[in-house]
Amino acid sequence: MRVIINEKEEFPVPEGARNLMNVLETLLEYLSSKDLGLIKLRVNEQEVPPGKSLSAVQNMDISNIHIIEVTAVPTLQLLRESIVELEKYTPELSNLCYGIAELFQSENPADALGPFQKLTEIWGEIKNREALIVNTISKYVEGENPIISDIIEHHNELNQYLNEAYKALDREDIISLSDILQYELAPRAEKEIEILNLLKKLVENIEVIDSN
Repeated sequence: MRVIINEKEEFPVPEGARNLMNVLETLLEYLSSKDLGLIKLRVNEQEVPPGKSLSAVQNMDISNIHIIEVTAVPTLQLLRESIVELEKYTPELSNLCYGIAELFQSENPADALGPFQKLTEIWGEIKNREALIVNTISKYVEGENPIISDIIEHHNELNQYLNEAYKALDREDIISLSDILQYELAPRAEKEIEILNLLKKLVENIEVIDSN
């Protein structure tokens, strides 16, 4: 089996590796030491997107793999691209909250169940990506950073109100669920745009320090 980084560098297969995940864990550590982030993974000439696709093959025995190809870019570039990607989705979050709340208040509240589930999935992915960005940025920041602390506090509050929304849904308490969407989740959705701007500033500051 061969492991190729950026079409040119050959990475040695770690001793004792039995499956794909064993190889990836060692590979990601190596990339991190080089200040690189993984953006694309191909296994046996097939692209493997993150998420469910990766989960489905992570236990693949290395005897069934003849080549792993990865594309990696500088970590700060990866952070910038991740923030740009998130900016495509965050502006609509608050409108979705208000719209779903109205559906729950309509004559057919069941029509809101699908959109509510989709909202929580999208927001969960945004939150996970923001947390990954914050975790990566933390490696460049000395001491406690007020921006990072604010984002972590925002995520904790968001988790709390998302949990309350699910509990209200389980109780079939549509009034409480609608109120949570309008008065708790929608304002926090509006804050997502501010958070992305703060993350961009942090990355820009790190780039300036890195270039000196």
